[in-house]
Amino acid sequence: MRKSMWVAATLSAAMLAVAACSSGGAGTSSKADTSKNAGPNTSSAGDSAKNSVKPGEKVEIKWLMRSNPFENKWEKEVVIPKFEKEHPNIKVNLIVVPSNEVDPKLSTMVAAGDPPDVFSMWGDSGFNEYYNKGLLLELTPYVKKDLHIDDFVPGMFDIYAVDGKYFSVPQVSNFGQVMVYNKDLFKAAGLPDLPTSWSDTSWTWDKMVEYAKKLTKNYGQGANAQYGIVPDTEAHHLAYLWGTDPYLPDQYKTGFAPNSNLDDPGVIAALQAAADLTYKDKVAPTPAETKTLQQMGDIFATGKIGMAFKLPSQAYGNLKNVPFKWGLAPLPRVKDNKTALYNGAWFIAKKSKHPDEAWELIKYLLTPENAKDMSEITGFLVPLKSATESWLDLFPEKTGMTKDQLREVILNYPKNSVENANHLFANYREMSTTLTQGLDALWTGKSSAEDAIKAVKPKVDAVLKRTFDSKSKQ
Repeated sequence: MRKSMWVAATLSAAMLAVAACSSGGAGTSSKADTSKNAGPNTSSAGDSAKNSVKPGEKVEIKWLMRSNPFENKWEKEVVIPKFEKEHPNIKVNLIVVPSNEVDPKLSTMVAAGDPPDVFSMWGDSGFNEYYNKGLLLELTPYVKKDLHIDDFVPGMFDIYAVDGKYFSVPQVSNFGQVMVYNKDLFKAAGLPDLPTSWSDTSWTWDKMVEYAKKLTKNYGQGANAQYGIVPDTEAHHLAYLWGTDPYLPDQYKTGFAPNSNLDDPGVIAALQAAADLTYKDKVAPTPAETKTLQQMGDIFATGKIGMAFKLPSQAYGNLKNVPFKWGLAPLPRVKDNKTALYNGAWFIAKKSKHPDEAWELIKYLLTPENAKDMSEITGFLVPLKSATESWLDLFPEKTGMTKDQLREVILNYPKNSVENANHLFANYREMSTTLTQGLDALWTGKSSAEDAIKAVKPKVDAVLKRTFDSKSKQ
């Protein structure tokens, strides 16, 4: 019987304790829910399709990763040279594909009987998807032999634990989605810096729109335009702010649900408010204008955007060299300001031919040395207690914010925040693709949120029901 932890959002209190420094606000946590389902993963270290390796024989392991300039620089120029120097008998074959091709590439390699030895959740799918397809090697023996769980931020190993067994190890913590804003543009518009406390009820969606209007100039005029905000278009992210959810609680607990909650009035209101930023309030670029801006790289890094929704690690990785000051703030409140958490995990394929060597790479990726390298190059935090303070040290110079302010924004997210849906829902890729296609008419200004949801909900529910029924037959 399988028990999947939907989120161990105890990180705020834990990290504050690690930092041993008060930010003026109480740490927050959310109690993880559990449930049990039959799971196909029964193998553990030593049960995989391991090839016999003679002493001193050179072994090649395959490492599947997404294409990203900062991450690929870290992998190619830092991790692999250092690791191969320490392990001269292991060659790392880095396989890099765009994010939207990670899952298809994984499926193709698995079907061919040659899976990547090491991979992560860089595509549309996450732990429950991989676990329920029987793709993951149990790592409990490796963890017990080589790692000290107490070295990691409390709760990290529990997020994807299965009845006390580990089919993954912590990769990175990005914490929750926050608001990033251009401090120079705010100053020029006569606006104050945004608050840092998630309990500050003055920072609302309406206030965000008010500020966005003051930040917008030359709307729709191409390179001369400046936009107040780039909205989030993820239905569940938006719905959280309206105090609701397009999905059902069981889906976060088990990965499966027979239908959705997409037609909830709060979900529809949230989606309409996001679309209104473009077509009513005229403070956000159209999809076409966004695509043009993205040709220059990260859209916020152009300096033409006042506010955007980002993860702290994304902000640092993409903005560390921009010529303007930027800051981080909580999400704006409507009925709530609950946020989605992003905690990554490393996996070894169940049918890896070289699991011991793959584990050696994962072990290296969890060292303090690599944590320092990864943070400086990519902005990601390897969730080791010892790495926390140095990771926070990356932000003050770029943002002009104190570490106490940064702790408050990054670590003190609301206690009801949850792990992002793609990490927890089975068949998320198909479900998300169906929903995205159905909402295209809304984001292009051709439909209201109500009409778009009315058309797409039956299609999403059909995917959910089929996925639910397939699990019931296992």
